[in-house]
Amino acid sequence: MAGALVLFLLPLGCSRKQSSNLENGHPTPAASPIPILPRKNYDTAKLFNGIILKSSVDCSPSQERALVVGSDSNSYKMDITLHVRWPRAATTIADLQAATPEITELLPNLNSLLNNAVLSPDFAALLDHKEKSLRNNLGQLQRLPYRDSLFDCQTILDILDLNHSGNSRRALFIQAIMNVNTDGSDGDRNLPLDRLSLTYQPQTNYRWAKKSDRPNPCLREEVSQLALTEAELGSGTMSALQKSSLEARSTAAKATIAELKRWSFLSGTADPFIVLPSFMVGKSPGQPGIGDYAVVIAKGTLYPAILGDLGPNSKIGEASLRICREILPDSGADRRPMSRPEVVYLVFPGTAEKPFAAPDYAHWSERCHSLWKELGGSDTAPWHEWTSLEKPWPTPTPVPSPSPEIPSPTNSPSGTNPAASLPQSTSTLPSPTTNQ
Repeated sequence: MAGALVLFLLPLGCSRKQSSNLENGHPTPAASPIPILPRKNYDTAKLFNGIILKSSVDCSPSQERALVVGSDSNSYKMDITLHVRWPRAATTIADLQAATPEITELLPNLNSLLNNAVLSPDFAALLDHKEKSLRNNLGQLQRLPYRDSLFDCQTILDILDLNHSGNSRRALFIQAIMNVNTDGSDGDRNLPLDRLSLTYQPQTNYRWAKKSDRPNPCLREEVSQLALTEAELGSGTMSALQKSSLEARSTAAKATIAELKRWSFLSGTADPFIVLPSFMVGKSPGQPGIGDYAVVIAKGTLYPAILGDLGPNSKIGEASLRICREILPDSGADRRPMSRPEVVYLVFPGTAEKPFAAPDYAHWSERCHSLWKELGGSDTAPWHEWTSLEKPWPTPTPVPSPSPEIPSPTNSPSGTNPAASLPQSTSTLPSPTTNQ
């Protein structure tokens, strides 16, 4: 926090000999009086999240004694007003080019597309959700978003009738920043797992039935956490509020465990997918749905992807870690690849193919290329082609056959270890075999 700005005002002429009041034989005009700064402390600082904080201390006398003033809660209070100026949506070619200069080269028919586009009501809804979040979190300044996260969206345009043939093909044109999503896990595929984020979730909304009996890599930890929660619930030394919180945590853990045993999910470290706010997906006809194809445009390169997960309602512009690291190799939980709203997300509602299955990058790329051509995209646009990060499972080590039992020279007639007859310790946590 910056210190108070203190001004020391010194009388003019004290540091040197006074000059004559005459200049060229004429009297000099009187100097203007120096304004006096009111005796208040003025602080100006910038919080960690980019909020400019201006504060002042305003003290006034009263006729009451300390005994009376001290008992009045209004005698010592602070008023906080958060000022936010919401942006208008970008709707013209000039607006879109200001953030993504190469967009007209990649989409030569952008002008005609805009003639068939309307501003999506989701843009206003996004700002409403942001305002609600600000109001809910104003009492905890550390929970307010960073400035670039607050102003994360340039526009959300609904482009109708892509090829002017009267069909129902549409596209959602989103211009936003790019945050990192690391969610997801899969027991069937041998993939790297990078749980970088504090909000990491092992599931994604895009899922398909497991094909093998290999346990999900997150299952054991979830079972362990459930056992700890159940043990804490059984202690009986807690308030009603604490008990309710633990019961909710237990219910959520049981649901997660059931899902991890049944489904496989996309992996943020390995699969190319994007995330949209929950309110924008599948809530009304024409909205995008999970599994819909998408094309991400970042720094002049096109990335095929699908809509793979849902995110918070108060933020937009999120992609899997796999996409982020292609744009910025050291992307991670604390470093996004692009903080300006200059990434274009083209989502094609109604294009999801069901039932969902494990990712087929070649097929995804083929579908995205086809949709891009329907949109009128350039044939020479540079595309990124995905390769699988899946590794073969290691070959199991053969279990050696037991050797013939040799009588022990000890007094024990059976030749077995006497300790083997003692009761074996048991664990309160399920074993890995149980997890399978």
